Order: sequence, then structure tokens, then C-alpha cells
Amino acid sequence: MTAFTVSSMQNLPVGLRSVIGKHFADSRWKSTCDYFNNLSERYRLTLCFHAQLKKRHSVFRLEEMDTEARGRIVCAMDELRSAFSRLRKQGVNHSTFLSWLNLSERRTLFMHAGLSEAEFNQPYWRIDDESCQWRDKVIKAINELVCLFNDAPEILTAVKPEDYLN
Repeated sequence: MTAFTVSSMQNLPVGLRSVIGKHFADSRWKSTCDYFNNLSERYRLTLCFHAQLKKRHSVFRLEEMDTEARGRIVCAMDELRSAFSRLRKQGVNHSTFLSWLNLSERRTLFMHAGLSEAEFNQPYWRIDDESCQWRDKVIKAINELVCLFNDAPEILTAVKPEDYLN
């Protein structure tokens, strides 16, 4: 799994950048745009939250965003895709899975679950207790995010095809 931003693309040798621009950029860009643009508003809000963008960004199509916002969205998709991979989730209890998430990933999960800072500040190991009031919401959100990122393109890019030629 890979994510390309303008800065990572600029670090490539000019010849390689040209080959990618000619042969791969269009399909990668289209699949990334199609993936993001077809997400529901709720999923876009989750990505914008994780990318530390404003809520208003969730109504833009990926190609309508500026370079910085596109880069942040693609990096957020890549980070969350890694955090919520189906293979990572298999065979572990919920508290173990939560312990593997970094602080921003866990905060994004709780936001996606519609929970407040008060629930977020509770010890995450409480999720294994069936009397935990926020347990079902978090488990549902975990499953949603695992399913969501299971369908993400393998190579995500924030770089428009024409940017490879500059």
C-alpha cells in the first residue's frame, strides 16, 4: 500500500516521474478520486477530521481541493487504511485492537462512532466489559472502518497527472 503526495513525487528522479506520469498517473488518480468522491458524507467527515481539515472540505470532490488538502486527505486515507486493515483486526479482542491504534487513530474512531471526549477519555480496555455503555458504538465503528478501507485502492495519490510533467 502506498500514498503519493506532491512532495513525495517531487523527490523522484525526473525520468521516473515522467514514466509514472505517462503510464500510471491517470489510472491511479482516477481510482483515488472515484474512491473518495463516492464516499458518504459521514465517511468524508471522518477523513477530514483525521486529516485535520475543516468540515467544509467534506463537500468537495478530491479534484476540487487544493494541493495541501488533497495531500492531507490521501495521507489520512493511507494511515486509516493501515490502522483498520481486515488482517490486523482478525483474531484479537477489541481492547487489544484499540491498544494498537495511535492516539489520533483512536480519536478518529471515537468521533466516527459519534462519541464525546468523555467516552474517549475512558480506559479503552473497558470495551471488553459488556456493561460498557459505548462498547457497541465503537465496535460498530471499527467494523465500518475495516469494511471501508478494505475497498480502498492499493495506490492512493494526491497528485494530479499533469503535476508529474512539471
